Amino acid sequence: MNQPLLLTGFEPFLNVSINPSGEVARRLSGRVLESAAGQVEIVGAVLPVSFSRAPMAHSEALAGLPAPPVAIVSLGVHRGPEFRLETRAGVQYASGQPDNDGQMGAGILLDGPEQLETPATMISGDAGGYLCERVFRAGLDAPGVPALFLHVPPVEALGIDEQVRVVEGFLARLVGGPSRGPS
Repeated sequence: MNQPLLLTGFEPFLNVSINPSGEVARRLSGRVLESAAGQVEIVGAVLPVSFSRAPMAHSEALAGLPAPPVAIVSLGVHRGPEFRLETRAGVQYASGQPDNDGQMGAGILLDGPEQLETPATMISGDAGGYLCERVFRAGLDAPGVPALFLHVPPVEALGIDEQVRVVEGFLARLVGGPSRGPS
């Protein structure tokens, strides 16, 4: 049996009619990566852009895996043209943008430590205060599973096919080997 790696992205929201994070997660689902410990299968999930439903969908995707994942990697889109790894997720969200249910993130306060940080070396320390931060926090809350969050650029900056190649290469390096394509 292949070890799973949970890869999440988001559905379209606000003025983002094509959310590359969800498209990349969908396209990479089922791909197999080689690692020193064997084969790792990417299990993709597209999450709702909802402060209340996204954490639940994230938990359901995690619970639906056939075995504990080797890692949880969550994707979200940001405005910049680069890929950006995040280092921490807080318990309070500052974004004034509504989610797809119309709920604002500002004022939501979770239980637990004020900041959770990933032990991996990262580039950015601000997951954005919106749903990306909420889902990254859900991944970091999963006990015993390494969690990362990668912001991807909008499709206007880099097409979906190119983003799929970059993210697949990132995941292959994360688990320690090349990809083999769909299983």
